Amino acid sequence: MRMITILLLCIVTCASLSCVRPNESEHMRSMFYWRTVFSVDSCERATLDDLGITTLYVRYLDVQGYSVEGARPQEPIQPGDQLMIKGLSIVPTVFIVPETLRNASDSGQLRSLARKLVRFMLEIDTVLQSAAGCPLRTTFPRLLLDYDWTPNTRLTFFQLIRYVQEQLPSTSVESTIRLWQYRNPNLAGIPPVHRGVLMCYNMENYADQWTSNAVASTELLKQYIRPESAESYPVRLDIAYPIFRQSVHFATDGSDWSYPRIVHTTLDVGRHVLPNDIILGGEHMRAGDVIRVDGGTVAVLREMHDHIMRTIPRDRIAGTSLFSLDTNEIKRLGRSELHSLLAL
Repeated sequence: MRMITILLLCIVTCASLSCVRPNESEHMRSMFYWRTVFSVDSCERATLDDLGITTLYVRYLDVQGYSVEGARPQEPIQPGDQLMIKGLSIVPTVFIVPETLRNASDSGQLRSLARKLVRFMLEIDTVLQSAAGCPLRTTFPRLLLDYDWTPNTRLTFFQLIRYVQEQLPSTSVESTIRLWQYRNPNLAGIPPVHRGVLMCYNMENYADQWTSNAVASTELLKQYIRPESAESYPVRLDIAYPIFRQSVHFATDGSDWSYPRIVHTTLDVGRHVLPNDIILGGEHMRAGDVIRVDGGTVAVLREMHDHIMRTIPRDRIAGTSLFSLDTNEIKRLGRSELHSLLAL
C-alpha cells in the first residue's frame, strides 16, 4: 500500500513538472548573430561565456518575394571554419521581407510556405550542427520569425505563425515585436506566441536628415514603452538592445544634403561634417558632406535599460539580448557595461 502511495505521488509530481514551460522562470542572456557565414572562434566564444550568453539567435535565411506564392529563400547561412557553439542554445531565426506577405489571401499557399520554410530550416540546421560537431536535431526547442507586420498584414503573419507551429508542435514559435507594435496593440494586434523579442532599436527613418540617431534614442523609447501598455501586454519578452553602429552618408551639392545611403565607417556615434574631400570605403566624398553615425552608446543604453526596468513588470521580461555579435562593438562599449545591460 505504501509503495502504491509513493508511486502515485511520483506520477502526480512528474505530471505537474511536465506542465511547466522550460526556462519559464529563468532570465536568459542572449545575442543575435546576423551574418551570412556562421563562425564563432575561440575569442568570440570566450566573450560570450564571459557575458553569460547562453543563447544565440542565428539568422538562418531571409524570405523574399512580392507574394506568398513567389516567396524564395535568400542568403542561407553557411558554416565557417570555426564553429565553437557546443553548450549554446541556437534559436533559428528567419527574416521575412515585408512585401512577401502583402496581398496574401490563399491559405493553401500560406500553409505551403510554412511547410517549405520548416523543411529548409531543418536542412540548414543539419549542416550547421554537423559542422559544429553537435548532435543533429529533428526539431527545435525555439524558433524566431522576424517580420515587421502592419495592420494590413498582421492577420496573414499571425496565420503563418500558426501554420509553422502546426509543423513543429513541440517548438516554441516566437516573433519579433517592433516598438510601434508594442505601443499600439489595438492597431497592430498581438501575435499568437507565448514569447517574443522586443526590438528596442531602429526607432526612426535613417534617411530623414532631421534624425539625430535612428538606431537608439531614450527620448523616443519613452514614447513607445509606457506603463499602460507595459502592464497589459500579454507576451513575455526578451528585451533586445542595439550595440551596433550604422553610418549614413548625406552628399551635398553646395546648398542641400541629399542621397542618403548606408556606408561603412568606424566613426564615433554622432554627426560628422567632412572638412575635406576624402575616399572612404572606396567611395569619393566631398568637403561639406555629412556622415551621421547612429547607434547605441554607453550613456544611451544605460538610460534605455533603466527606463525599461522601471516600466515593464519583471515577470513580463524573459531575458535580455544584444544585437548583434561584433567583437569591435563589444570592445567599444566595454564588457562591464554590457554585463549591466544584460542584468535585470
